[in-house]
Amino acid sequence: MPLPLSIKTQNGNPVHFTPNLPAIFSDQEIHGAKSYHAHNKSYGYLIYQQVASNGYTAWMNHFIITSPAEFVVTANVDDLLLHHTIKGKMSYLIDQQEVETEEHQMNLLVANRLCNIIRFNLPGVYTALTVHIPLSKLEEFNDSFPVVQRFLEKVNAGNAVMLLEQNMITHTRIRNIVQDITERRLLSSAGEKYRVQKTGELVIESLDMLSRYMIDKDGLTPADHEKGKRTEVFLLTHLQQACPPTLKQLSAFAGVNEKKLEHIFRSRHKVTIYDFFQNARMNIIYQKLTETTMPLQDIAEDFGYTDYSSFSYAVKKRFSFGPRELRKRLIDLLSKAFMVFQFFIAIL
Repeated sequence: MPLPLSIKTQNGNPVHFTPNLPAIFSDQEIHGAKSYHAHNKSYGYLIYQQVASNGYTAWMNHFIITSPAEFVVTANVDDLLLHHTIKGKMSYLIDQQEVETEEHQMNLLVANRLCNIIRFNLPGVYTALTVHIPLSKLEEFNDSFPVVQRFLEKVNAGNAVMLLEQNMITHTRIRNIVQDITERRLLSSAGEKYRVQKTGELVIESLDMLSRYMIDKDGLTPADHEKGKRTEVFLLTHLQQACPPTLKQLSAFAGVNEKKLEHIFRSRHKVTIYDFFQNARMNIIYQKLTETTMPLQDIAEDFGYTDYSSFSYAVKKRFSFGPRELRKRLIDLLSKAFMVFQFFIAIL
């Protein structure tokens, strides 16, 4: 039977599946899907319905649990399994760590390393969608979604089963796609093509969401980095002001709280926001002092210094030389360059 998973009871007995659904669950049947079920008085019913099988293979999973139950699960496929919890809180023991899934939570698993325990602590109806993603299909998105490269690296180096390092609750758009895939009332002929299309959309939207929201080693998401970049550009437009915009103004511009924005800057540049501003500001001042002949007083005024002595003090504090000394170095350099030029003219 082409199920994505092999399942055993907690006693080690294989769970055997039978094609089709029992009549009592006809209201759960998805038109056009290939259905399989297993039943035992000790746990209830396990139902799998294959809803897509072109490129990606998608399964709708119903677990009708009558008593608390535990199963040992291994994969029948290679590559990756995308698991989306639709209803109910299921507990998984993976990598010797127990994780309880929330509704609409996404997990991405390395299939050939999968050997975990799934627990249903309470009787009830639990539903999920499982999608088999071949690595060859994932590699096609390597240039489109930054997270793909991280996944491929984890697959090729290491023994991790779960590729997601934190709980990931899907947004409304992905939930709507999952609902479309599992819609029972679609006609068989049109439904199969529609679900194949929607399964492809689910993979793309999931990779997009993960690329936007997965955290890096500094605890930042790609969205955090984007906010940091925009704030940096905004700061650089204010370099000629004596003082940078306030932290309150910057956090409002970035759309994050002040503590978060400070964390973003420290993670990206290893300095505070104020130090980032002053470093950039002083670098421009240094260029104007050593690469232009702009009058020193004009440079001071351009950067908001109300008196030249304050400007001179700030420059010397940063570079160990005052403005006039730095400018003298430029003049000396130009003089040497002119002498070299004259020498070559003379020998020609």
